[in-house]
Amino acid sequence: MMYRLAEKYFAQHRHLALPAIGNLMVETKPAQIDLGDRIITSPQTKIVFTNERVPPEKKFYDFLTYELNIDEVQAIRRFTDFTSQLQDDLNKKNSIRFKGIGTLTKQTSNVILFEPEETSRYFQVLAAERIIRKNITHAVKVGEQEKTSDEMHAALSEPQTIKQETWWIAATILAVIGIMAIVFYYIIH
Repeated sequence: MMYRLAEKYFAQHRHLALPAIGNLMVETKPAQIDLGDRIITSPQTKIVFTNERVPPEKKFYDFLTYELNIDEVQAIRRFTDFTSQLQDDLNKKNSIRFKGIGTLTKQTSNVILFEPEETSRYFQVLAAERIIRKNITHAVKVGEQEKTSDEMHAALSEPQTIKQETWWIAATILAVIGIMAIVFYYIIH
């Protein structure tokens, strides 16, 4: 009975504190876009166990009193008995299975490992191909500026003026000045 209630509370509140054993919680990894592989992955949930021994919240005991239709002192006592039984089961069998959550396995006196149950993905990986339609304006990022596709087409279709290289004029002037300096030096000496 208490297993079912613990599983129900975990499903509703996404965490469950088991005194003297550890803490179960659900972590959510958001959806991600992989531009290199051109895919979108769906959000993923993962059940995590920590050896952190935290007492349950009052909200958990309120849940038990409501579900079992008993007062809070009895709910605390019953849950304490349940966690004591879990510890005994871990010491005897070395593992406890929570349906829909996973299996706790005792490694040493202080180390408990958790193996979550395999969950299927609700949504498959999606292909993410970029679609650009002709003659429809869309935003284009150019450096740090955002421009429209029409502005970029106009800028790219303008005839480009080719600058003629003028470095040789400066080189010629410097060469003439150098030659005149050498001639002047020989004339004076």
